[in-house]
Order: sequence, then structure tokens, then C-alpha cells
Amino acid sequence: MLSSIVSRARFLAVLLAALLVVGMVGIAPPAAEAAVKKPLDIVKVYYDPPGKDYSKNSYFTKEYIQVKNTGKKTLTLTGYTIRDSGPKKFTFPKGTKLKPGKTLTIRTGKGKNTASTVYWNNKGYVWNNTGDTARTYTNKGKLIESCAYKGGTHKKATKTTVRTTKTTAYC
Repeated sequence: MLSSIVSRARFLAVLLAALLVVGMVGIAPPAAEAAVKKPLDIVKVYYDPPGKDYSKNSYFTKEYIQVKNTGKKTLTLTGYTIRDSGPKKFTFPKGTKLKPGKTLTIRTGKGKNTASTVYWNNKGYVWNNTGDTARTYTNKGKLIESCAYKGGTHKKATKTTVRTTKTTAYC
């Protein structure tokens, strides 16, 4: 009698464990849905425009970063920020909006903001030619995305390097 109770207890323990595993598999989201959805995605860093790096605004404005609204609603970017690996920080101007599926270019130098381009108004280059990290943050300071690149050409993205050409990082 004792052996049948032990056998029944083992059977129930195995059954319970199996049900737990099946239940957890059924609850887990598919891999595609498990990925974090970023409402604002860094798509491109144009870090080394052709030519020499002269200290002139007309050259600074050739360098830029692009972000895209990957969501289904218009984003109000007032107070959102972009940072490099160093102390440089860009804060989106009040009233900056980005419609779903649209891309916004942030140029390093000075210029007049439009619906598709805003200016960092920096008096020097931001993105290092030898490598850097671009980060976007919400208006509350929460990190949205980080895109690290190395200078030079990297044809395939890896866990540590994004795809790059001699001038551009594709995040």
C-alpha cells in the first residue's frame, strides 16, 4: 500500500511538472513579439562626410543623425535628447513632432529647423570618425536606444558592431 502511495505521488509530481512546463511555453510570447518595440529608432549616423574636417558650420551641417518614428502615433519629441559618448547633448526643441513612419534628420551645425530637419547648433563635430555611441532618451531621461559604431567599413552587424561604410553607421 505504501508503495502505491509513493508511486501515485511520483506520478502526480511528474504530471504537475509537465503541466507547469506546458503552461509556461503556452504563456511565453513568440520571439518576434518578445523584441522590444522602440517608438523612436536611430536609423543612421553620418559620422564622416567626404572631405577634410574643417572648422566651419557649412561642414558641421554635413554631419547628421537620423531617427524614425516606428510607432503608429505621432510622437511629440519635446524634451527628448540625443547624446554621444562624451558630453555632447541635443535636446529636441519644444513642439517637435514626428509622424508615424517618418524620419527626422538632426544636423550637427547651425541652421533653420524644418519639419524634416532640425539643427544641433553645435560649434564642432559630434560624431567621432573612429567610433562613437549614439543614444536617445525620452523627455523623462529613460534610455530608448543605444547605437555603437566603429569607424571604417563593417559589412555585417554583430553584437558589438553595427553595419557601417567609411562614412555612415546603420543602426
